Amino acid sequence: MLDQFDARLDAEFAAIPPARLRAALSPLLPKGGFVADVESLRAFESDGLAAYRSLPACVVLPETVDQVRAVLAACSELGAPVVARGAGTGLSGGALPFPGSVLLSMAKFNKILEIDPRARIARVQPGVRNLAISEAVAAMGLFYAPDPSSQIACSIGGNVA
Repeated sequence: MLDQFDARLDAEFAAIPPARLRAALSPLLPKGGFVADVESLRAFESDGLAAYRSLPACVVLPETVDQVRAVLAACSELGAPVVARGAGTGLSGGALPFPGSVLLSMAKFNKILEIDPRARIARVQPGVRNLAISEAVAAMGLFYAPDPSSQIACSIGGNVA
């Protein structure tokens, strides 16, 4: 568990009681979009660098941009820190939540919105897996080149992050 932060880098924040987070965030999300039981949170306590672990206070899994906006507004009002996460396959600890934070999972944002083969541009949501992009453009003689060895698990949002 991470229990030490560098005060020069990490802001202080008061822990938000789990019941208050549930009351504020759960109504903003689809069924199953708010996770707070310890066993379920274990799946989100680290990224691919499993040597470092930290449990968030809760995980939110929005499905729409409006839900993301509403969650972020509620967290701002509560003073709750938010850590965004893609597929959680990174090896740098970038998606590691602060203890007591709200982990914002972008996993359900997994649609390919547009492909322009001539311009070689794909407009996708952050939860789209690298492999899905390659599969969508294979018939056009194209592929998504970064990190082909782990493209089955990585998401474009994590690539960008």
